[in-house]
Amino acid sequence: MKKIFIFICSAFLLYAIFREINLVKTLMMCAGLVAAYIIYRLPSKYVMAMKYPFILMSFAASVVLFLHPTVKLRYSIDTLIVFVSFYSITFFLATMDEKRKGFAKETTALSIIFLSLAFNLYILGKSIFLVPMAFSVMLFLFIQGRNHTILFVAGYTAIIIIFFLIKGISLFGQNIRLNDMERYIILFSSFIFLAMNFIDFVKKHSIGKFLTFFGFLYVAVDVSMVLGFKWSMGLLHQPLIALFIVTPLIGVMLKAEGEHA
Repeated sequence: MKKIFIFICSAFLLYAIFREINLVKTLMMCAGLVAAYIIYRLPSKYVMAMKYPFILMSFAASVVLFLHPTVKLRYSIDTLIVFVSFYSITFFLATMDEKRKGFAKETTALSIIFLSLAFNLYILGKSIFLVPMAFSVMLFLFIQGRNHTILFVAGYTAIIIIFFLIKGISLFGQNIRLNDMERYIILFSSFIFLAMNFIDFVKKHSIGKFLTFFGFLYVAVDVSMVLGFKWSMGLLHQPLIALFIVTPLIGVMLKAEGEHA
């Protein structure tokens, strides 16, 4: 029953993200739900083994973008790099509690992955995504009791925001066009997912639960900043990126529910 509820909420969330529905967007939504189901059916060991491939691909993207910073990439390639960069830090955060490498090693590794993410987003012209992501990382670390590590992420975030202001990068934009129904659907569905994953996160410590909790924490923070503070770029402005980020989370959430059952 809970899996059916997750699928229903997923459909509402994707609808609210895409909004003005046409044939192409409907097919993309359906493809997203199918992708979530495929991830749900995959053995857990294959899903969890993606941590290091994602981290290595994010580093590889940073190297390529550093060597060729002016290269013009297709939107689909941009989206793929954002997807890889997001899941590199998501998988790292999800496995921090399991690895327990010590403060120095843990903070150094997180700093490198975070700065790689920041560099990728900046070169792609999507650096505004970094701020809600950084807030989500800090909230996640706070909930885990890693207060010393928060200071490093907060410092990086402050430096990045100052850099945005110096460069004249606009942090706030016009209010995104949503009717009241769409606004309620996106807020309700994103926070329902966050609440469900927070409860599971508290009740049962597992990599899958950690991963989905951080992922939907980021979705809720991003949506809140776009709707509440008129943030100039977020998941609601980039539906394809939102699809790439949300659908794997749904699949992993379904998988975690299946294993719990």
